[in-house]
Amino acid sequence: MLYFCMKFNHYRAMKNANSFQSVCQTIFRFFSTRLIWAVVVMIILGVVFGLFMPISHVRIFTTFNAIFSAILSFIIPLLILSLVTAAIAETGHGAGKMLLWTVVLAYVSTVLAGMFTYVVSDITFPKLVTLHVGAGGAMEGVLPAEALAPYFQFAFPPVMDTMSALLLSFILGLAMLRYEMPVLRGAVVELRNVVMMMIEKVVLPLLPIYIFGVFMKMTVAGEMKMVTQVYIKVIGVMVILFLVVLLFQYLIAGWVSHRNPFRLMKHMFPAFMTALASSSSAATLPVTLRCAEKMGAKQNVVNFVIPMCANIHLSGAAIRTVAITIATMLMWQVPFTLPQYMGFIMLFSITVLAAPGIPGGVIMASVGIIQAMLGFNSEMIALTITLCIALDSIGTAVNVCGDGALMMIVDRIMQKNNQK
Repeated sequence: MLYFCMKFNHYRAMKNANSFQSVCQTIFRFFSTRLIWAVVVMIILGVVFGLFMPISHVRIFTTFNAIFSAILSFIIPLLILSLVTAAIAETGHGAGKMLLWTVVLAYVSTVLAGMFTYVVSDITFPKLVTLHVGAGGAMEGVLPAEALAPYFQFAFPPVMDTMSALLLSFILGLAMLRYEMPVLRGAVVELRNVVMMMIEKVVLPLLPIYIFGVFMKMTVAGEMKMVTQVYIKVIGVMVILFLVVLLFQYLIAGWVSHRNPFRLMKHMFPAFMTALASSSSAATLPVTLRCAEKMGAKQNVVNFVIPMCANIHLSGAAIRTVAITIATMLMWQVPFTLPQYMGFIMLFSITVLAAPGIPGGVIMASVGIIQAMLGFNSEMIALTITLCIALDSIGTAVNVCGDGALMMIVDRIMQKNNQK
């Protein structure tokens, strides 16, 4: 509220100065740098406008959303190819036992968090979700899709499909680990810069408008009430999952390091709160390092593991993504199986290693495999992106807090190796 009051006062000052251009720049800067707040505002505005907006006007936004979805589908394979290839190639620098253990533990932690979320969601969510879905997967009492169809659409066929991009990124990344390939490495880095520029300058600034259109359409169609009733319960379960996974991580870390797990968690609390406020593990890194130094690990372990885990340890993101995707599939009555989700979680845990360090980066990097492996349509993807970004801060806080637990485990392993 204080932030919006400050913005309002700033707006009044600029209005008095007749500085319309500055107003536009301030609004654009707000929506491009405060993504989570922008999402919240657009959800509210979408619902409000959906209460009285005529269908003919709503279809303008559904047209924009259709074009935006096509552009996003084109970019996603390039995003995966450039980011995953570069991440694999750069992992080899300074390779050693500490790097190996950090990567393995971060991957295992992310996969286990995702699998635990699947088990809990598979048991609890059907009771919370299916009561709000009509027979055949269509929601009861809603307008047919044809009534809100876009006026026109454009097709932008991607250069390759998502799974091909992922396989090619593994091949190129491993090849660059084995051989000196400065030209290929430079090309991959340049491609990554181009794709990231598109994400940061085009996709993320336009994403709030996309979300506005999604929620306005859902309100007009009559879906909003049912979706809200379902996801409030899902988010409640998700918060419990966050706490249980963090407790488990620190119980393991305390057992391995012979320290009080609750005292270790207390040391990381400032980092948790900073990540909750900033939604960025990169922005929280200075605080995370300061907190980790108080946990008793060796300084070289702290300086290596914490920055490394800030990019590759994403247990909170796994919990959030798995829970939301399962709830969404139940909403649309899309069948899913344990082997299907095991494959998805294992690929997700690899793909998000290359997630850009920006709010919403994890979900943007994983959209491709969600579509390819879970069969999401554009409306399901839109809802998943919206909810993941809205819950990005707490997922990031769980990631950051869990980094301290992994650091203590790596520190103990390195101590044992040095004693041999």
